[in-house]
Amino acid sequence: MSMNVNCRPGAPVGVAISTYRLFPATRCQAGGLLLPRHPAVSNLPQHLRSPCYHRALHRGDALRCHAEQQSDGTSSSIVTVSQQEAAAANSSGPTDPQLDDTATAPAVPPARGVAAFPAVVLEGEELPFNAPTERDRFWTNLKLAFALPWRRFKKDSVLTFTLEGEVSDQSRSFFDSGLSIPAVCGALQKAALDPRIQGVAIEIGPLGIGWGKVQEIKRHIDYFRSSGKYVVAWMKQGAEKEYYLATACSEIYAPPTAYLSLRGFVTGGAFLRGVLDKVGVEPQVKRIGAYKSAGDQLLRRDMAPEQREQLSAIQEDVVEEFLRQVAAARGKTREEVVAFMEEGVYDMDKFKSGGWVTDLWYEDQLLEELKMRTTGLRPREGESEKEKEKREKTLAAPLRRVGLRKYASVSPSAFGLAGGKKRIVVLRTAGAIVGKSTGAAITPDGVIPKLRALAKDKSVAAVVLRVDSPGGDALSADLIWREIRQLDAVKPVIASMADVAASGGYYMAMAARAIVAEPLTITGSIGVVTGKFNLAELYSKIGYHKELISWGRFAKLLADNQGFSEEEEELFDASARHAYASFRNKAAASRGMEVEDMQRVAQGRVWSGGAARKVQLVDALGGIHRAVSLARHAAGIPADEKVTVLELGKVRPSPTVLLGGGAMVGAVLLGLLRGQSPGQALAVATGAATLASTAATAVEGSMANTAAGAAATALPALGLVAQQALTMAAVLQPGRCAYLLTEVDPLSVGCSSGALMGGAMSGGRAVTADSDDENGFLSEGLQDAGLVLEQWLRGW
Repeated sequence: MSMNVNCRPGAPVGVAISTYRLFPATRCQAGGLLLPRHPAVSNLPQHLRSPCYHRALHRGDALRCHAEQQSDGTSSSIVTVSQQEAAAANSSGPTDPQLDDTATAPAVPPARGVAAFPAVVLEGEELPFNAPTERDRFWTNLKLAFALPWRRFKKDSVLTFTLEGEVSDQSRSFFDSGLSIPAVCGALQKAALDPRIQGVAIEIGPLGIGWGKVQEIKRHIDYFRSSGKYVVAWMKQGAEKEYYLATACSEIYAPPTAYLSLRGFVTGGAFLRGVLDKVGVEPQVKRIGAYKSAGDQLLRRDMAPEQREQLSAIQEDVVEEFLRQVAAARGKTREEVVAFMEEGVYDMDKFKSGGWVTDLWYEDQLLEELKMRTTGLRPREGESEKEKEKREKTLAAPLRRVGLRKYASVSPSAFGLAGGKKRIVVLRTAGAIVGKSTGAAITPDGVIPKLRALAKDKSVAAVVLRVDSPGGDALSADLIWREIRQLDAVKPVIASMADVAASGGYYMAMAARAIVAEPLTITGSIGVVTGKFNLAELYSKIGYHKELISWGRFAKLLADNQGFSEEEEELFDASARHAYASFRNKAAASRGMEVEDMQRVAQGRVWSGGAARKVQLVDALGGIHRAVSLARHAAGIPADEKVTVLELGKVRPSPTVLLGGGAMVGAVLLGLLRGQSPGQALAVATGAATLASTAATAVEGSMANTAAGAAATALPALGLVAQQALTMAAVLQPGRCAYLLTEVDPLSVGCSSGALMGGAMSGGRAVTADSDDENGFLSEGLQDAGLVLEQWLRGW
């Protein structure tokens, strides 16, 4: 004989769901809930506090679920309890006469995906500009009047900065002068509401970021322009990606000799199999999924049809978005934009006459124009000599400007952008997923403690998980996935994708309650790659001999001095297929899809964010603010209630930046006197730029990494492949499965032909954008105190 106690709805048949025990003197009646009469009962999972007909179990009795078919076709789950267990429970004490007999439905897990959110949250305007009221302006002016001295600057100032090279998705530390997405976007959002800021001037150079981050920055430029203020872009050189961003600005200027290359888009791949064959290296790589072409650079001599198909689809999405934005911003038709690009224009006069740029100005001409705007003084007919002299004297003074680094110190609370009691934390993760790392990477040891701390922090209402990763180690991705699911059971987690969140990056994101991606984010790639290198021929060529004494049938499975036997290859293949099935099935369960439906969109296929939404791999299109809106809704926070959004996760600085000592002090102080930021002064003093460049192109002790670094140095055309090989070598340990994307690089997809062939338009490795306030864009050569000191020391 057995008695039934309701269990979690939908639990699978025959699955032991818990070893929790209920306690004597805790009785539930039909339709009633288990009451926490014992302190430990309140710690039980919610699904065990369900209606039941009998007294609860003693300690030591495991629970087991069985599914029963109902008359309506649905299934309910029950826990089978033995008669002896019930008797033991009944003999332990009297019943409680005060139990409530009202019916209460079992706890239902929170809805996930599109079904959990209204259309206005998923598809409405992401970042609308709400003009401040008179009351808001009063409080803003009052707060600014009492601002700390280093947060003050003159009214009618221009916010100036340079966007060039790498712009990290994570915030940077004090000693790191590079730019970051939070710094740029946060400054634009504050500046739109700051009465002291008249406009923004941006120098746009060759960018080392993908289309996802470009779209995030563009959205914030649009937000700033909605305030009625101007945004000026100045370009010395650039291609389609840079011009796309510049069209978001109200004005575009360039010098007459600028190099703007608008000739079309190229997405390609290079392959090293021929090189490896010549040196005697045999890559034995297993890829599961028809489109999982990670490793093709090592295995093939040409592009696979599946890779060509997915790259073509992504490039088409990039082209369509570029044509749409440029046509709308410059007042052209789609056909006019296509015709201009097909013409191959190199003469900047044609850019001006055709309305593709506002005017052709050198930097000093733009500086003069901005001075006249900030002072309100322009030449006019009939002005007296005295008025002219006064105007020229005023315009000879430095431009009223504030740099990004200084403006970052201005608190958003002054403009009502923070201050809510409830907090939403944006946890930013970036880099390849690896088991251990001291560099810029995602590791379980680095992410899991933060997730657990957020789960315990009662002041945090929800979490936005920002992912910018091509994936990596399968085990590490799965450990992080588990912790994200655990956190989402406590408070809502919304995933936000940056440039790329594919393979292992998607594995992390799919654990969240909903996924938000930019239209041109690179995502998907639900597949597996694993393998090893057979170096037997290489060893023979160089006269190296290696013997192994083994015990065990598959002990030499990963030996690098021999290839797979037929039996070993079958085992290796089965292991990879098992890892793929695990990934695919978890993705199906996370997205609420049937396994067969997930299989059709998985198989290693890479999608743009817009295409991924159509196949249900993401829920909404947008950036951080869209994700925050979803997190607010999931946490039950009213739309008109203020919340405080906190950033968590910073770029880990290079160890060379932290070097110092007595011998360095003089050089660092000299740099500070010359107007350099602390990070710049320290980097120059230690030679960090050279060391970082060397460290980025070679990993000590690895033959594959050394070869890849040499290829990147000697052959710029193979630089991209070498970089991907470096990533694979760092992640793909022999025999371990990886959820890794290397076949699509977010920096090169849909790029200009010049950038693809030359590595970067600036020549070589992309530099890190600098937030230097004093010596950057529109600086006026103010007296350099460091140079004066240096000259004095030399004379002395």
